[in-house]
Amino acid sequence: MLIEFRLKNYASFKNEAVLSAQTGERLYKYKDTNTFQGKDVSLLKNLLIFGPNGAGKSRLLRGLHLMQYLIINGGAKAVTDELHYAPFWFNKNNQHEDTSFGVVIQFNKQIYDYSFSYNNENISSEKLVLIKGDKEETYFERNGQDFSIIPDNLKDLIPRLRKNAIFLFLAQQNNDGPASDIYKWFAEDLSIVLTDNRMIIGKEFSEVLKNKQIKDELLSFLQAADFNISDITLRKIPVSIEGVSLENKPQTMQMVFTSHKVYNDEGDVTGQAELPLTEESDGTKRILYIALVILDAQMHGNHRTILFDEFDSSLHPELARTLIQIFNSKENLNQFILTTQDVQLLDNPIRIDQIYLVDKNFQGVSDLKSVFDFSNPRTSGRLDVNLAKKYIEGKFGSMPVVDADRLMDILQEIHKGTDNEKTKE
Repeated sequence: MLIEFRLKNYASFKNEAVLSAQTGERLYKYKDTNTFQGKDVSLLKNLLIFGPNGAGKSRLLRGLHLMQYLIINGGAKAVTDELHYAPFWFNKNNQHEDTSFGVVIQFNKQIYDYSFSYNNENISSEKLVLIKGDKEETYFERNGQDFSIIPDNLKDLIPRLRKNAIFLFLAQQNNDGPASDIYKWFAEDLSIVLTDNRMIIGKEFSEVLKNKQIKDELLSFLQAADFNISDITLRKIPVSIEGVSLENKPQTMQMVFTSHKVYNDEGDVTGQAELPLTEESDGTKRILYIALVILDAQMHGNHRTILFDEFDSSLHPELARTLIQIFNSKENLNQFILTTQDVQLLDNPIRIDQIYLVDKNFQGVSDLKSVFDFSNPRTSGRLDVNLAKKYIEGKFGSMPVVDADRLMDILQEIHKGTDNEKTKE
């Protein structure tokens, strides 16, 4: 699971930002439900990341998604390809500096700290550290193409390393244990649901929908959430694109269909009607995807890290609150990290170390901070009450400042301009 994610000089994050899932020191509230207690590290089951529109919440998740992409693809695929590089937007100096990503994860009872820095042309540095209790051992470390530390079993790989390639990828191709663990975590145990891919039902869920027991659980989940869906079918549909040759290309695509009961005027069931998922409401598609991700994790052994961008989008507030309760239940064995603007979620039984805030200053720099780091000047203790109220009042600086009068003036000016144009006609 994820212990920590770090990023620097990416998108709107100019300075280093750290998202930690470790439990707060001397904080015992909801310990039995909201946390995973471990010998070496104790982790939070759920993190909630709040912030106004445009503050950088989505970019934080996209940073981890980009790190995942680079690792799974080994950096750039060819020596002539550029790396996916998106440094801080609003300062010219940053356009020539490296972007840095790093994670601390727990996989197979081992804790790893893995990081790298890069620009559009090459991997500038890369480092893997093994952590056991208070002891840290650097497994390998490189600066450019030079290695200061590397195990003997990996030295033969150095001549094969391209300047725009991830060494971890090369090491896992050669069955190196630590490198394989980290690669597997990114490839199998990390799921990131962004706003532009949340509606996609791909091959990874075919197995889930074909499993009758899991499919029955999915239908029960949807019905318990008050969605009138009696069945879900996954089948292949012929592909036909006018003016495009499909020779040597797939002739079909998988589509999801939902079934609904059909009633007569007396309220009696007379049959079933089927809809393609694309015709369902955004809320239905959203909850279906969330349920599929949860059940897929359950089916493959749990202990995954699952991130949802704009978690509450298109969901009824009561349903969103219920899902938060599920994420923080004893029964849940996965880790959920969410971005949201729904302050009502703060009314759930959650801990202060589960709440993060993202804000952006006048220079366009995003800042990530934990509510746990705020102290109460009257008690010198940690904040633990009225979180929703304090947040709404803007005490943490993460509420948008909306000039309603100015907005109304602009609308009136637009209205006057439109009237003038009509008069000229």
